[in-house]
Amino acid sequence: MFKSRALILLYFLSALLPWQQAFAQNEKALSREQQAFLDAYDAVRANDRQAIASYKRQLKNYPLYPYILYHDYRLHLKSTPTSELERFLRNYKGTYMADQLNTRWLKLIAQKKEWQRYLKVYKPQKSTDLQCLNVQALANSKHTTEALKLAKPLWNKQIKLSSSCAPLEPLLLKHHRLSGSMIWQKIEDAMSKRQITEAKRLSKYLSNKDQASFKKWLDVYSKPSSVTELKNQKMDRHIKRVIFKQAVKRLARKDTQGAKSLLDDLSGKFYLTKGDVNELNRYVALRTAYRYAPEAKALLEEVNHNGAPTEDSLRWQAQINIKNSEWLDLLDTIDLMPAEEQNDKQWRYWKARALENTGQKTQATQIYNGLANSRSYYGFMAADRLNRAYQFNPNPVKVEKPEKLIQKYPALRRIQELMAIDWINTSQTEWRYLLPQVKRDELQAIAVLAHKWQQHPQVIRTLAIAKKWDDIQLRFPTPHKQPVMQNAEKNSLDPAWIYGIIRRESAFSESVQSSAGAVGLMQLMPSTARYIGRKIGAGKVNTSALKDPERNIQLGSAYLSYLKEKYGGNLILATAAYNAGPKRVDSWIPENGTLSADQWIDSIPFTETRNYVKAVMEYKTIFKSLLNKRYDRLSNLMTAIGQNNIARATDSQHP
Repeated sequence: MFKSRALILLYFLSALLPWQQAFAQNEKALSREQQAFLDAYDAVRANDRQAIASYKRQLKNYPLYPYILYHDYRLHLKSTPTSELERFLRNYKGTYMADQLNTRWLKLIAQKKEWQRYLKVYKPQKSTDLQCLNVQALANSKHTTEALKLAKPLWNKQIKLSSSCAPLEPLLLKHHRLSGSMIWQKIEDAMSKRQITEAKRLSKYLSNKDQASFKKWLDVYSKPSSVTELKNQKMDRHIKRVIFKQAVKRLARKDTQGAKSLLDDLSGKFYLTKGDVNELNRYVALRTAYRYAPEAKALLEEVNHNGAPTEDSLRWQAQINIKNSEWLDLLDTIDLMPAEEQNDKQWRYWKARALENTGQKTQATQIYNGLANSRSYYGFMAADRLNRAYQFNPNPVKVEKPEKLIQKYPALRRIQELMAIDWINTSQTEWRYLLPQVKRDELQAIAVLAHKWQQHPQVIRTLAIAKKWDDIQLRFPTPHKQPVMQNAEKNSLDPAWIYGIIRRESAFSESVQSSAGAVGLMQLMPSTARYIGRKIGAGKVNTSALKDPERNIQLGSAYLSYLKEKYGGNLILATAAYNAGPKRVDSWIPENGTLSADQWIDSIPFTETRNYVKAVMEYKTIFKSLLNKRYDRLSNLMTAIGQNNIARATDSQHP
C-alpha cells in the first residue's frame, strides 16, 4: 500500500515538473530561438541525432549556435569526425569553447596513444599537462632530443608530478638527464612546501651518502632545535646550509627567541652568507611582529637599519610605531622607505599625522591638503583633519553607441543570449575570455554596455583593466535596492554600509563562491548563515539559498546587525569582524586604555582585514553620497577603540 502511494506521488511530481519548467520559461518570456536552443541542448544531452541535426539547421544563424556544436562534440567526442573538430577549432579560435574542446581532444588522442596525431593537432599550450603529453608524443615518435629538452623544465615545474607529467621522470632517468643537483633542488622545494612524502620518494635517487644527509634533515625537520647536533658534522656545505635555514624558520614559528639565539650563535658553523643572515633575521623579526611581541621593535630596527629592509619589514616597523604612538620613530621609519612607497597615500597620511603630533603642523597641513583632493580612505581622513569637504571627483564615461561593438565582438551577442536563458556562469566565462582581446580604447564602451545589461561585476572588472576609476555611477551601482533598503531598516543599519560590504566582498556577483566556501553577494560562510538564520527564524539555509540575492542580503544584514550590537555600535570593529571573525577582532582590541580608530585600523595584524576595513569605509562613504546626495564624515565613525566597545552578549555561541 505504501509503495503504491509512493508511486502515485512520484507520477504526480513527474507530471508537475514540465509544467513548472514551462511556467519558469514563460515568466522569462523566452524567444522562439532561445527556447529552441534549450531544446537543442536537451537533445544533445540525450544524443538524439535526428533532433540535433534538425536544430543545427534551424539555429544556424543564432548567436549561440556554436554552443550546440561545442556541447555535441564535447559529449560525443569519440564519435565526432576529425574534420568537424578541426573546422570548429578554426572557426572559433580564441574562444572558451575552442580552448576547452581542443584540450579534451588532445587528452583523448593521448589516451589512445595516437602520438603522431597528437603532434599534428598540438599547438603551444598554457596547460602543463598538455605540454607534458606533447613531450610523451615526441618521445614516442622518436624525437628524443626535443622531448628531453622540453622535459627537464617541466619536471622542475611541479613538485609532485601530475599523471600526465609522471612519465617524464623515467624518460629523463633513462637518458641520464636527472642530475644530483636537480634532484636535491626538487627535494629542497618539496621540504620548503612541507611535501615530505614527495621529498622521501625523490631521495631514493640520491647516493648512499646523500641519503644519510637527507635522513638527518628529516630528523631536524621534526625537531628544529636538534640542528645544533650537526654543527661539527661533515656534510655537503650547501645541504648543511639549507637544513640550518629551514630549522631556524621552523623554530621561529614557536620560539622566536630560541631561533634568534640559534642564528646568532651558529650561523658561522653552517656556511651562511651575509644575505642568508639578513633573510633569517628578517624572518625572525617578522614572526615577532605578527603578534606584536615586545621584542619586535628592536629586531625590526636591527633589520631595517643594519640589514636589507624589505617592504614588509618597513611596513611592520611603521605599524608598531603607529600602534604605540611613536611619532618620531614613525617619521624615521617612513624616511627609510623607497621614494615611491613614501608617496603612497597611506604613508603620506601617517607622515602628516606624525608631523602633527610632533608640533610640525604647517608641514602636516600641506600634506593633508594634497591628500584631501583624492577620493579615497586616506583622502577622506585627511579632509577630516582639516574639516574640508570630501572630493568625489566624478568623471562619467562618455561613449557614443557602444552597441557598435556587438558587431565587432561576436562574444557580446553570445553573452546577451546566455544571460537571457539564465546561463550565468557560462556568460561570465565568455566575459573573461573577451576582455583580454578588447582594445584598450574600447574598454570603456564595453563597460557602458555591461552596465546597460546590469552586469555589474563585469563593469567593475572592465573599468579596472582600463584603469578608469572616476565614473562613480558605473563603479558603484546600487542593484537589489529593495532588499537592501528593507533589511537596512529592519536591522537599523545604514544601507550604504551594506552596499560597501557587498562591493568589497563580491563586486555584486550573485553566485560567486570563494575557495574558503563563502557564498553570494555578501560572501557568507554557510555555518555563519545557518547560525544567523536560526537566530532570526529564517528557516533552512544551504549553499543554494545563499546564491539567492534576497536571502543572502537578509542573512548578511542580520549578521552585520549582530556584529554592530556586539561591538556597541562601532562599525569599524563590526566591519573587521565581518572579515576576520569576532574572536580575532576581540584579541586585537587593547586590553588597557584605548587607541584612536585610525591607529587601530592600520595596526590590524592581517593585511587582508586591514585593507578590507579601509575599503569598506571608503565605499560606504561613496555609496552614501550616491544614495542620499550627502555623505557622513568618517570622523563620526572613528571613536577610540578599547574594551568598552565589546558588548557582553549573553549569547556565547556567536560564529
